Amino acid sequence: MAVKHKTAYLFLTLACFVGIILIFIFDGYIGLYDSLVMDNGQYEQTIEPDRWGDDERYGYLQSTGVERNGTLEFTYTVENHRFSGYAETVEITYLHNREPVGEPLMGTMEADSFSKVEMMWMVPTADLVPTAVPSDQNYNVNMLIKRGEVTREILINIYPSPVALKTPVVID
Repeated sequence: MAVKHKTAYLFLTLACFVGIILIFIFDGYIGLYDSLVMDNGQYEQTIEPDRWGDDERYGYLQSTGVERNGTLEFTYTVENHRFSGYAETVEITYLHNREPVGEPLMGTMEADSFSKVEMMWMVPTADLVPTAVPSDQNYNVNMLIKRGEVTREILINIYPSPVALKTPVVID
């Protein structure tokens, strides 16, 4: 006579349920995630990993603004949530009307499994704006970050430095 295991189907159902939950956890966690922190001296802006490439949803390109004589600080972070290490060359170029501005910045990012790596750099706006552009005019530069096959684009709006108002002279 065969013995019936009443709980066998319950354990099989629970095992399938746990397997499905684990698939969702690993699918949402495993991968490479990059973020960028932009600091113009007045405030920091962070572009989170889920924001990249979603310009249609938000209706605009990621951007930051800086004064004409200011400096921008960038921190580009790549988080490796994979079981293998990661190494890739990063190239940062600045473009105005799709023409290069200055020399590209190159670097290598290497991260062990389940770790992160950061690349930091600063750029003075004087290096981006040609001297022929009037000082009271806005100037836009696109920054491209190429990491392997991935390209990220940020718009940098360089606006004129504020001009102090002159106090009126009263003539008696």
